[in-house]
Amino acid sequence: MANRLLLQTLVKFRDGIKSGAAKVSDVIEDYFRTTGKQPTEEERALILNEFVKDAPSGIEAQGVEEVFFGPGDLRLGGKKKGPNVQKAGEMSDTPGTDKVEDIYGVTLRGDESFGELTEKLGPAKEEGLGSLFPKGKTDSIFDQKNSNRAEVAAFMKAMREAGIKNEDIQKVIKEETFFERQPARRGDPDAPKEVVNLGQGKKAATTLARAADMSADTKIKQELLADLDDDIANYGPNWWRGEGYNDGPMGYDSYGAMSRNVVTKINNGIVDDLENAGVSEEKVSEIFRGLSTARDRLANNPKAFVQKVADELEFENINYDLSFWNKYVDEIMSRVQKPEPRFEYGGMV
Repeated sequence: MANRLLLQTLVKFRDGIKSGAAKVSDVIEDYFRTTGKQPTEEERALILNEFVKDAPSGIEAQGVEEVFFGPGDLRLGGKKKGPNVQKAGEMSDTPGTDKVEDIYGVTLRGDESFGELTEKLGPAKEEGLGSLFPKGKTDSIFDQKNSNRAEVAAFMKAMREAGIKNEDIQKVIKEETFFERQPARRGDPDAPKEVVNLGQGKKAATTLARAADMSADTKIKQELLADLDDDIANYGPNWWRGEGYNDGPMGYDSYGAMSRNVVTKINNGIVDDLENAGVSEEKVSEIFRGLSTARDRLANNPKAFVQKVADELEFENINYDLSFWNKYVDEIMSRVQKPEPRFEYGGMV
């Protein structure tokens, strides 16, 4: 089933697609802003189908390429083949299908259904690391002579293996690393004269990897995770368990007060996420008004409240990933719960 949030995005751009004012990249960027995620292969095929079906004949094929490869990663070359080959200056009757034929080796009529596109095109190809910083570009890290390129490449590979997205890898390298001059080494003319300092970049990557581990795929989730990690870094076990502070954990008067606060954060965070993702404010208000009784009843059981929200969103056919909230609760509870006394029930000493 198609993602409801993507369908809402396509509806929003429908007039622009038909007039030619909207490009495929516009749809992808808007979808990424609202969800924090890139389209899956099935969603990309759906986007392609909308443009092939509704866009005017002058629409640029570049947008179709970006659906499958992302901006700046088109490495086709060679001559076109098959029935859609045109003479110089001519456009196909089904714009965009010719480039897809070059990429996938299949011929598209231009009026395929979603199911036909998925069957013909199969999964989208993943960008290679080299595509993130193509050779020949000014100041490319892979064009610097005598630099520590192997170390940088290994760092980028490690980031990808940690689940960090390509666009975030690019950002870390571009914004959190810098070239620094190396001191001369006597008798070693081949020693690097200039290397990429990865110190700050590794700190940024650690934050991104933590977000990937916790499934923090939206700005709201990432901000809440940052607050949690600050508490983990700044407070010891006594603060988390309420030993020697107040009567309750995390500086609250009681366990109940702490738990109600966690449930409130979960409630408000999901509300903000859904509205940012394009779900109407009226629908969100309706859903969480219906959850108000459960919120009060489950105030001392945040995990059960997350499950109640999951059930309600599934009933409303709203696709929203709740993995972060379960992990968030688990992280807190693992710290606030006091360990059982070792000899609570007697036994030999």
